[in-house]
Amino acid sequence: MTRFMLSLGLFCAFFTGSGQRLYASEEIAPDEYIEEANREVDPDIADYSEDGDLRAAARPTRYPIVLLHGFLGWDQVFAFDYFYKVRATLRGQGYDVFATTVNPVQTVAVRARELAPQLDAIMQATGAPRLNIIAHSMGGLDTRYLISQMGFDRKIASLTTIGTPHHGSPIPGLVFRFLGKGDNLLYKAFEYLVAGFLGKGQRQPTDLDIRANLQNLSPEFLEREFNPRNPDSPDVYYQSYAGVSSLTGWGTGDRMDPLLAPFQVAFGLGKRNDGLVAEDSAEWGRYRGTVSADHIDLIGQLFGSTSSRFRHLRFYQTLASDLADLGF
Repeated sequence: MTRFMLSLGLFCAFFTGSGQRLYASEEIAPDEYIEEANREVDPDIADYSEDGDLRAAARPTRYPIVLLHGFLGWDQVFAFDYFYKVRATLRGQGYDVFATTVNPVQTVAVRARELAPQLDAIMQATGAPRLNIIAHSMGGLDTRYLISQMGFDRKIASLTTIGTPHHGSPIPGLVFRFLGKGDNLLYKAFEYLVAGFLGKGQRQPTDLDIRANLQNLSPEFLEREFNPRNPDSPDVYYQSYAGVSSLTGWGTGDRMDPLLAPFQVAFGLGKRNDGLVAEDSAEWGRYRGTVSADHIDLIGQLFGSTSSRFRHLRFYQTLASDLADLGF
């Protein structure tokens, strides 16, 4: 098996929910935060290690909050939700929160067209004139396309992106270097696997296009085509967060999930990243900061086991509270 095939297998194992997070052969129990207290942390990385019970919101947001998943994402598979326990937690605090689902392996344009009617339905059901979008990874690109190309600048009040590759990711280049950009049995096998598990019988492998999806996440596409064609709207508030992690935890406060470690070969030495997206690629609009979290930790996976410096439910509660304070 080639080095890339091994990496791809690990990557698929996580996103199909079959992996378990292991550190030094020690299994981490669900909802357990991993102590990284003995590791040096760069001073510019935010600390979300505050403990204690989450309290009800002092006031809800003006507009409903909608959670958008990224590449290979879902809303809920069995009892396994993408933003781990975030929707239920925020609803319990008095926020109006929804989650959407789009094609997990398709272009930004296809995903955005699937997303649009879901957002319209939420607005109709709630009577809200606008929405607050919180998007992980590729979901941020889908929303920017909606705003710029489909008239959603009048429907979206704020867009918060978390680990979104606004300037591209080197991972597509790594994949294409090993597998090429033409027809390949591994691409097809991957599409069948994703359709069977994440599609829950509602999608066919022919609905998916892994090569076109990866091309949309490449730096070349984002910088040369997507960003120039999708400028920010003055009517929407844009803010962003990035996660950083490292193989040892030194400097970042988070020890990278082994499922993401093989992809580090795609990043240059000293390039801070979350395992899939570089820190500077995730910066867009008002940059709100960097957190101790890899790409998986940013949504509280697997099963709530993140570093102690990034208690993800605390992070999302703070994010929602900030949106309310900003008048959104």
